[in-house]
Amino acid sequence: MDGFQTGLRTGHLTRASEPVQRILMPRLTNVQRRIALGMLRSGIPVRRIAREMGCSQVAIHNLRERSHATGPLGDRLRSGRPRVTSENQDQRIRLIHLRDRWRTATMTSREIIGTHGRQVNPVTIRRRLRAAGLAARRPYRGPILRPHIRRERLQWSRIHQRWTMGRWRGVLFTDESRFCLSVADGRCRVWRRRGERYADACVMERDRWGGAAVMVWAGISSTLRTELVFIQGTLTAQRYIDEVLTPHVVPLFNAHPFLHSFQQDNARPHVARVTREFLEEQDFHIMRWTPYSPDLSPIEHLWDELGRRLQQRQPQNREQLVRFLREEWEAIPQGTISNLVQSMRRRCTACINARGGHTRD
Repeated sequence: MDGFQTGLRTGHLTRASEPVQRILMPRLTNVQRRIALGMLRSGIPVRRIAREMGCSQVAIHNLRERSHATGPLGDRLRSGRPRVTSENQDQRIRLIHLRDRWRTATMTSREIIGTHGRQVNPVTIRRRLRAAGLAARRPYRGPILRPHIRRERLQWSRIHQRWTMGRWRGVLFTDESRFCLSVADGRCRVWRRRGERYADACVMERDRWGGAAVMVWAGISSTLRTELVFIQGTLTAQRYIDEVLTPHVVPLFNAHPFLHSFQQDNARPHVARVTREFLEEQDFHIMRWTPYSPDLSPIEHLWDELGRRLQQRQPQNREQLVRFLREEWEAIPQGTISNLVQSMRRRCTACINARGGHTRD
């Protein structure tokens, strides 16, 4: 067979110019081997045992033959560099980093003396952590949740978890957000040589404050959305009443009787005395909102979606920024907004399971 070679592990034919991909199966532990032998004695087929153990059928066949021939189930001695840490040390490394998630591998390497009588290399520590299922990732950045805030979030979630979907559909969720021309998300990487940190080709030039920016307000419900309201300058309580509540919120509730609750966060313009007095005069319910809870508000995820769409358009000036925001806001499907509103019961459940702590939603 000219131009072909046989795959040693898979049994398939591949071209000589293509590399043979080796499928690495996980090594069975001694406990798994005893369970597999018990299943073999019970008459369970080899194929089913291999599928449940997550290994190949060859491994089960070899295990049966070895148990009949020699008896011991442990791995045979293999040549290679001996491990510099014992199983107890591997367990200790894992526990140290589970108790202190911010600890570095370098700090742990200074405390672990390997079997060779020297400090263990940080690379080895990282390798042991990866084998234990731990990996270094950028942390989630969330608000500070003090004990009384967690208790309030938990109480709020328990109350609103009983709400039906029909009741959530009558809530108008509102919020403000700021959008800038340039956003540095920290994910960009540059390939450079030593000494090229400040070379023009390797520098990402960004405005320190993100360049031109706009503040917008909007509201959403399961079946409708408001237009984007662009706010110039600082938003005060009186401007919030004059530019947002009076021209947008009050007419919306008058025109749509199914809207029964108005949601807003605890920003200072929202909870000021004049704002509370104005809202008390209206004929709709004001939802009490638990503080420091952006994860419980579906409109926060809509801002993220709008930001991603805006980054793809790449506006170059403030006029384009405003125009692209309006266009992308109208282009978001109403089904996406409806799905976010329908996730409120799931958000409450997640907050309850976290005992008032941070949630994924």
